[in-house]
Amino acid sequence: MNDVRPPQRITRFLESICPEYLFEGIIGDLEEQFYDDLEALGEKRAKRRYWWNTLRFVRPEILLRNNSNFSIINTIMISNYIKTAGRNMAKRKMFSFINAFGLSIGIAFCILIFLYIKDEKSFDKFHTNSHKIYRVEEKAYDFWDPEPDKPYNYSAYIQTGLGPVLKEEVPQVQFATRFNAGGNAIIANGEKVFTEQLAYIDPDFFKMFSFKTLAGNVDQFLSEKYQVVLTPKIAEKYFDSQDVLGKTLKIDIQGENEFTVVGIIASPPANSSLQFDMLVSQTVRPYYDKNVESWQNFNTPTFIQLVDNADVVAVNESLAKIVDKYMGEALARDVEEYSIPEGIKPFEYQLTGFQDIHLDTQITWTKSSDPKYAMILGGIALLILLIACINYISLSLTASAARQTEVGVRKSVGAQRGQLINQFAFESVILAFLSMVIGIILMFIFLPAFNEFTNKELSFDAITIMQVFGIGLGLAVVVGLISGFYPAFYLSAAKPSQVLKGGFTTKMKAGFTKPLVVLQFALSAFLIISSVIMYQQMEYVTTKDLGYDQEQVVVVPTQMGWNEESNKAVERMRTRLAQESFVSGVAGTSLSFNQGYSRYGYEIDNEYRSAYVFAVDPQYIEVLDIEMAEGRNFLTDGVNDSTDIIVNEALVADMGWENPLEEHLNWREDSASLGSKIVGVVKDYHFLSLERTIEPMFLSMDKNEVGYLQQMLIKIKPGELPNAVDKLQAVWNELSPDKPFDYTFMDEDIARQYASYERWMSIMGLATLFAILISCLGLFGLAGINAINRTKEMGIRKVFGAEVMNIFVLLNRQYIWLALIAFVIASPLSWYAMNMWLEDFEYGIEINWPIFAISMGLGLLIALITVSYHAVKSAYLSPAETLKYE
Repeated sequence: MNDVRPPQRITRFLESICPEYLFEGIIGDLEEQFYDDLEALGEKRAKRRYWWNTLRFVRPEILLRNNSNFSIINTIMISNYIKTAGRNMAKRKMFSFINAFGLSIGIAFCILIFLYIKDEKSFDKFHTNSHKIYRVEEKAYDFWDPEPDKPYNYSAYIQTGLGPVLKEEVPQVQFATRFNAGGNAIIANGEKVFTEQLAYIDPDFFKMFSFKTLAGNVDQFLSEKYQVVLTPKIAEKYFDSQDVLGKTLKIDIQGENEFTVVGIIASPPANSSLQFDMLVSQTVRPYYDKNVESWQNFNTPTFIQLVDNADVVAVNESLAKIVDKYMGEALARDVEEYSIPEGIKPFEYQLTGFQDIHLDTQITWTKSSDPKYAMILGGIALLILLIACINYISLSLTASAARQTEVGVRKSVGAQRGQLINQFAFESVILAFLSMVIGIILMFIFLPAFNEFTNKELSFDAITIMQVFGIGLGLAVVVGLISGFYPAFYLSAAKPSQVLKGGFTTKMKAGFTKPLVVLQFALSAFLIISSVIMYQQMEYVTTKDLGYDQEQVVVVPTQMGWNEESNKAVERMRTRLAQESFVSGVAGTSLSFNQGYSRYGYEIDNEYRSAYVFAVDPQYIEVLDIEMAEGRNFLTDGVNDSTDIIVNEALVADMGWENPLEEHLNWREDSASLGSKIVGVVKDYHFLSLERTIEPMFLSMDKNEVGYLQQMLIKIKPGELPNAVDKLQAVWNELSPDKPFDYTFMDEDIARQYASYERWMSIMGLATLFAILISCLGLFGLAGINAINRTKEMGIRKVFGAEVMNIFVLLNRQYIWLALIAFVIASPLSWYAMNMWLEDFEYGIEINWPIFAISMGLGLLIALITVSYHAVKSAYLSPAETLKYE
């Protein structure tokens, strides 16, 4: 039994915290008690009691008795470190400021990008059941234009009737809701009349999603047809109160009806993929009864919630059975008619997890985002932080080079190398901590502008604030220790006798920093070149001749719905505005630019073709100044041309016509006629974004086939635009006093097509600014090291007659070479990356050598300005001071 020893781990722990003069007595008593317990209780219980008895000695009086003297010494030492750090920072104000500011910029940018990525990853995760919710999507073979590598089209818009079928026929589906958002309707409460966007849903919506209910019984929401649920903003807008339950609103959805307010629900947060202001039942959606019975119309996004532990594979099998049951016959005909290749399914459903739809690039959705942007920004943030850390270390080396005498004195009076290392590290951590504080302040300053650039609403909660401070503190400690230890190890290695006699050189070997400076300047060069290219492309997009005149055109919806009254409203406005001197013309169209489109497919001579179609009136071509290639415009009486069409050059080329004015286009596939006669050909103009090529398109006045004029295009005379909107509203109120007056400017509508590119360009510009600033600080540090190393050399050169310009060129020459090397590295990388970016545009600029020349010239100028301070300072130093240096 005496061979058994007490647990040694707890013994060593007690020895580490117990005063030496007490330890021997305490351990003796503990071991004596252990052997008594061993004999009486056995080995296991004796060891447990030994642990317990030992831990009972871990008391404050013992700990304080052991550490009180050490704590006093520690406090004095730390106080001395703080004073020394303060004196050094005060003595080298410029270096300290640049050092702290450079790192703080890197920390600020990193935190902003962290918030951006965190927000991107947080979309839709606030819903309790988000992990069980899926969006049902279509995957359909592209009959019209199949590409070998991409034969399918993907869409979130499926049949209106699918939602109820899924809930009824698929056991794993617990809830299902359809969600059609963005439909405009006229809302009225007394004299308050506005146009709002409605979201059409099913009652299961409130069981699936965790939007907070502020008023009303959620179980009864939309249980009847003419009910509406509002957000607080809408309630305040129409009732000046949120106490609105039981009150009514008049809503015009292809006819006016009174809707009863049954609930108030919180507005969706910014990180929600479902956005809405007013919720109404699916059953009041236009053409609902027709759509719910049709399996050929795809116009309704649908979400389902599965039961707990549902088998998704089994759900997909059920979806395949639904396809066969409701679409099998039609798909079989399509396979035969369109000669779909063997092994290709013409149609199938697929599921995407609700938490994944925000970053799903396969299907466009409100607020959807490309994850590669977050990855690129994250990479840029890490590179900028790396640059900032390198700069911090380089500048720390520069500043510490002048402290060798201090080190020699400290070592001569007994300072140990470890103490010197601790001092340098402590000073560096203090400066890094100061950088963290400045960085967090800068982050708060930059946040509003960053939100505007990224179209985000980034904000802070308690957890985010803790994460921000945690990241900042971690960066400060790590960077501070790294940048403090190297110069400390270097300087503390010197012997006091060498330092005090001047035998220890102050030259700091900066060779290892040159590749790092090239790396960081190459990144800056990459961002400079990329920003220049992006700016030129966006300048090209916004100034390119689109083939029509978009300036000073006000787009006004008729507010009359999809009927003949809409066409009459256009004519009334045209007649009335003919009396006003500020208007040069009024035209009508089914859809203005960037406000939607219609596309028809048709078969001609056993070939499948398609074309975009716009309903217009005879004034359309004249108001927009669209150039005719041949033929004529529509006749103003509109009667004789009701079935004729005007086509663009792309359609002529697609059909292979040589004399288009002698042709007909049977786009309705009418076997009883030749089709629509071609009366004119317009030169190709960009009715779609410049991201897409100009495709076949035709204009028609056939309201029975292509629809009614939903929007008015009002051309304002030059110089009349400032007061035009007020005058138009006065005329509108005169003609349609019961309808809200809404408008947009055509050029702004078109510019919104490129809003995401504009935001990305702004972010790249901001990143470029940060990278250049931080890289310049690194270059500044390297120039400082070089100037210190060559101080004596410059004095000798001046004694032998060197001019200031000679010294300036001598000191700066290597940095010009470093900048040139950086541009040589960055140029091919930026050329490749920007060519990839420009692939999104069908019409883009050519990347040529002047772009690189301009960027290189800008970079070299920035580099030269950065290093000039040290060069000029060294050039003007008196030889009497420099010759005794080192």
